[in-house]
Amino acid sequence: MKKLLLIAIFGIITISNAQEKDSKANKLDNKMFGSWKGSENDNQRKGLVKYWIQHRFEDGTFLLLFTAVENGEVESFVEKGQWWIENGEFHELYFNSGKTDVYTYTFIDDNHVKFKAKKVGVSFENLEYEFIDTKIEDE
Repeated sequence: MKKLLLIAIFGIITISNAQEKDSKANKLDNKMFGSWKGSENDNQRKGLVKYWIQHRFEDGTFLLLFTAVENGEVESFVEKGQWWIENGEFHELYFNSGKTDVYTYTFIDDNHVKFKAKKVGVSFENLEYEFIDTKIEDE
């Protein structure tokens, strides 16, 4: 029984260390750090309006606050995950679902970045899904 417990503990430590090393190895674009906001109307699906604020931390994690309005119903939710740049593309791993979205991205200027979906974990009516994030300035 003690051997089984030790093996389990060792396995957990090994997996935790491997995940930590992977997150440190991920490449980040420092222009993406900080708080960003955005909105869309009929972009994912007709009749759906979404607003969000996302904070991208320097350790490669993010916190995303969504408000969605559809058919007069308002829903707010929070997503947490990890972000990184790979092959010049922006990746977002959502911890709740385990799915990763991939976007091409272009900076319009220092305060605006345009994203175009390349691969997303949920289906959208709009196959050309894109949006713009606006930097929230520190005051």
